[in-house]
Amino acid sequence: MNYFRQLKIAVLGPENGTGDSLDRNNRIAVFAFAILPGLSSNFNSFILLASMVWGIYCLATGRLALNLSRSDRLVAIGMSIYPLVMIASIFINPPYSEELDWIFRLLPFFSVWLILPRMRHSPDGRLVPLFILGAGIGMILTFLFSLLQIIFLMPRAEAGTSNAALLGVIGVLFGGIALLNVQSPRSVEQRIAILGYAAGLGCVLLSGTRSAWLVIPVHIVIFLWYFRKHSFHLSLRSLAITGSLLLAGIVALGSGQILARIQALQGDLTTLERSDGEITSLSARLALYKGSLSAIRKDPVTGYGPQNRMAAVLAELPENIRPQLPFSHVHNGFLTAGIDAGIFGIAAVSLMLMTPVIGAWKKETGPGRDLAIAMALLVVTSYVITGSFGIMFNQKALDPIFAYLVALICADRGSTHFAPVVRN
Repeated sequence: MNYFRQLKIAVLGPENGTGDSLDRNNRIAVFAFAILPGLSSNFNSFILLASMVWGIYCLATGRLALNLSRSDRLVAIGMSIYPLVMIASIFINPPYSEELDWIFRLLPFFSVWLILPRMRHSPDGRLVPLFILGAGIGMILTFLFSLLQIIFLMPRAEAGTSNAALLGVIGVLFGGIALLNVQSPRSVEQRIAILGYAAGLGCVLLSGTRSAWLVIPVHIVIFLWYFRKHSFHLSLRSLAITGSLLLAGIVALGSGQILARIQALQGDLTTLERSDGEITSLSARLALYKGSLSAIRKDPVTGYGPQNRMAAVLAELPENIRPQLPFSHVHNGFLTAGIDAGIFGIAAVSLMLMTPVIGAWKKETGPGRDLAIAMALLVVTSYVITGSFGIMFNQKALDPIFAYLVALICADRGSTHFAPVVRN
């Protein structure tokens, strides 16, 4: 309990000597943003929006300067191209429908310009460890929430996301980020890192998100690269024993969901072989992919605009199956971008996915650069792999998370050394 009293001071304690409360507000926002995605993803949108509004106010009143480096501007421009392309596509492609709503959804991608100068107001090495610790705590709480849902006979856990697939993405991403804290010299933070990663995997399994299962081995490769370069204070034997026991427990708890999802996939494959016209999860995706590719071939340059997305796809499919495909996206982020804005949309979303790696790679050599690269790779692989089989962007939880993490990855210098959140 003494640690958590110290943690409260670290998050809510006095300012950094600058004479204002921006650093304290940064700590609160970053810590809350890391904890909340699986518990109530709407709060992440609120935190990002509030940070953007406050950033505009501070820049307008001179409390902050737009002190972005060349690489920061490159990242911010790369983030901004995607929403600009989508906004252009909205107005190029009538009929118009809810244009202001679509534009509002795209605002998070402009946030790097506003929240990165604010994050830079905090000392180097303060916000990233706080986010990593918060991710671990958040995943533990989210897993307990998910477990209660399974106990009360929900077929797939959703926690506070209202969407099982979204929980899977958040679990694999934030669980992976949490594990980076095993390098902390504080034993409590190490335990939270291991428990947070195990809890994140538990959320993935309980949610039954098969695409998120594919991310796990890729993340293990990233961890092997990062921890080979940076020592951590746990012995390998202790880590292996603890990790194996936790993994065995998580798999045992999620075995029902794992088997159910595997059997569902087998059933979908059997139905697909029969070709009797029954629509399953797998056949619906294949139909959406087929319709998307056909629509993109007809208008590969400007696309159809996000407001006309599904109408364009369904027009390429037989009438008898259209009522059975009540989706808002085509379950592939790249095809969705292609439908929305043609080849420019695909190029823009590909560039945006590269921005976390660009921001990390452009830092000067040092431990902070390695940590930023590891975080960037965790983010990009999570979004690309899961987004190739489901939703990637244009989602009220995933968009703010991506934008906020891009800014956080850029915040510290590459020479910054990792330090525990609670330092004394």
